[in-house]
Amino acid sequence: MKIFSTIFAAVTIFTLPLPAQVQVPITAKNVKIDKILPSVISSPEFSLNGGPLKRAEYLKWFEIEVEFDVEGVEMVDELTIQYLAEINGKLLPGEVTHVNIPKGRNRFSVMYISPRSLDRVSGGKPLNQGMIGNIWIKIEKQGQVLAEKSSQPKPPPNLPRMTGLMVPKSETPFQVLWWDRYEAVKPSPSR
Repeated sequence: MKIFSTIFAAVTIFTLPLPAQVQVPITAKNVKIDKILPSVISSPEFSLNGGPLKRAEYLKWFEIEVEFDVEGVEMVDELTIQYLAEINGKLLPGEVTHVNIPKGRNRFSVMYISPRSLDRVSGGKPLNQGMIGNIWIKIEKQGQVLAEKSSQPKPPPNLPRMTGLMVPKSETPFQVLWWDRYEAVKPSPSR
């Protein structure tokens, strides 16, 4: 009987539910956008040994990098960053969802506008500083706005929107570069 009660006690201890980790809800005080860093960069150049040599014109991409901080929580499962760039009198929206963002400073997100999309927006003219208006960034979690910032303190104007022209790093030739710099991106549902 003593063996039975010992086994029963052991089974009971191992089958009791363990206390769930208490997850602190994330709020606007936990997320801060530090910098919006726009730049024009050339297509990366790669070399291939043993294959055909195919040269391309190295065109200019418009890169928008966002530096942000996450404080007060150990890990955030998911944050959506909405980008909106005003270029040549048009608004170009883009969005990326990052996952498993650890607490800390100097977290980075990035989006790009391809050379062909820039041609479309600029009417085929080279992108210049005068064509670049404002850039607005919004960080959300499940529809709740946690942080907002713009390169100039003005709200977005009522201009035509051109969707689908701003793309995440994974849809660019930069996809294999700087993996350790940017936060992980949530895979699309088709993957």
